[in-house]
Amino acid sequence: MSILTMVMIVFSICFLGFIIKLIRSATFTLEHSLMWLAIGIIMLLFSVFPKIPEYFADLLGFETMSNFLLVMAVFFSLAQLIIFTKHITKQTNDIKSLIQEVSILKEKIERKEKEK
Repeated sequence: MSILTMVMIVFSICFLGFIIKLIRSATFTLEHSLMWLAIGIIMLLFSVFPKIPEYFADLLGFETMSNFLLVMAVFFSLAQLIIFTKHITKQTNDIKSLIQEVSILKEKIERKEKEK
């Protein structure tokens, strides 16, 4: 087992430990924690069994495994950006709706106070 493999295994285990710590402290939502746990497990599998990413790299026509992993990282990052943009847009719309509702309620309260 090479030094790089051992370093990657240790890094993957530390990454999984960090994610588990964040889950226990309720920093992540269930949706995001499952995704990060899956990434940590995949990292650990790829570290222990480097033939898996090599197989997929060959299958998809990449010359080196590192190119395959880089492309997968870029695709994952783009997918994450799309997912987070969707969440941000939804939250922005929810905030706008809440602001409008609060404004309407404030106006109603002011009218009732003037009527007294």
